[in-house]
Amino acid sequence: MSELPISLPPSYEPLRVEIVSRPDRVLVQVGGELDCDTGPDLFATLAPLAHRYVELDFSQVHFMDSTGLNILRSQRRASRRAGGDLCLLRYTPPVRRVLDVTRSFDYLTAPCDA
Repeated sequence: MSELPISLPPSYEPLRVEIVSRPDRVLVQVGGELDCDTGPDLFATLAPLAHRYVELDFSQVHFMDSTGLNILRSQRRASRRAGGDLCLLRYTPPVRRVLDVTRSFDYLTAPCDA
């Protein structure tokens, strides 16, 4: 009997969030995996910034599930109500796929209203 090769999933990469303040906007760089375990960390970072114009760089996010999507959608609504805005500038193919499947791409990548 021959053995079948086993394909192991990529190792879990914890969420990393870095805030870069600018005079008129805030850039939030996010990396790793955004899911039900790490989503609260991103929410805790974004919620206090609702009154600011926040640009998100997801170019290092390798996985995002519905938790991440829900955070992005709800934070964009909250930001607009608070006088700020939130938009997704850069993203990976896995993030783009989630946005496309849920028809959220245009909403979340539309430029921040300055």
